[in-house]
Amino acid sequence: MENQVTNNANALRLFFTDEVFVVKDESMQKRSVGNPEPVFAAGNVAVAVENKTVLDTEIARIPEIKSTTEPKVYPQAPEIPRIAEEPVPEKVFKFLGGNKKSVLILVNDQQHDVSTEQGRELLRKIVKAIDLGTPDFAVLNYANYKGTDYIELHRFFKPHIMLSFGVEIAELKLNLSWQDEIIIHDSTKIIFAPNLHHLDSDIIAKKKLWGHLQKIK
Repeated sequence: MENQVTNNANALRLFFTDEVFVVKDESMQKRSVGNPEPVFAAGNVAVAVENKTVLDTEIARIPEIKSTTEPKVYPQAPEIPRIAEEPVPEKVFKFLGGNKKSVLILVNDQQHDVSTEQGRELLRKIVKAIDLGTPDFAVLNYANYKGTDYIELHRFFKPHIMLSFGVEIAELKLNLSWQDEIIIHDSTKIIFAPNLHHLDSDIIAKKKLWGHLQKIK
C-alpha cells in the first residue's frame, strides 16, 4: 500500500482551512552513507608495528650475497692406475733328449724315470724304426706331471709327432677318440699305445704300432 502522508501545501489546503505551515521533516531525509572509516583495535596496530620492526631487524642481519661470474674450479682426483693381470707362468718340464725334430714321447711310470728294462729296450727299437736319435725327440714321464693337458704340452714342446705310451686321451683333456688310427690334431700326428712295459709283451698291440710308425717315417 502506498504511503498516504503528504507534505504538499496545495493538497493540505483542501482539507484544512486554518493556516497550514509546511515544516521540513528531518526524519524523512535519508542519511547519506559515506565510506566509513576503518576502525582498528589499538592492540592489533601495536602488534603489526612490532612485527614489522622485528622483520626489518632480521632482514638487516642477512648478509648480502654477491654473485660471481667465475665458476669455482675443483681439483680433479688423481687417476687410479689399473692393476695389470700377471701372466700365468708357463709350466716347465724336465725331459730326456733334445727335441730338435719336435717329436714328443710320453711315458707313464711312477717307479722308473722312463720304464722297466724291457720297456726301455722296446723304446730304443721304436725310435730306431723311425730314424730318430736322442737329440731328435723329447721323452717326458707324465707320472711326474699328472693333470697336465694337451694344450700345456703343445705350448711347451710344439710337437709335430706325439707318441703316447700309457697316457690316455681323457688325461690330456682331448675331445677325441682313439680307434687304432693316427690322429691329426692341430697339425700334430698322435699315436696312442699301452704302457711300454705292457706293450713289450702284447704282440697284437706291437703289430698295430709298427704299422702306424711306418706311416709317419
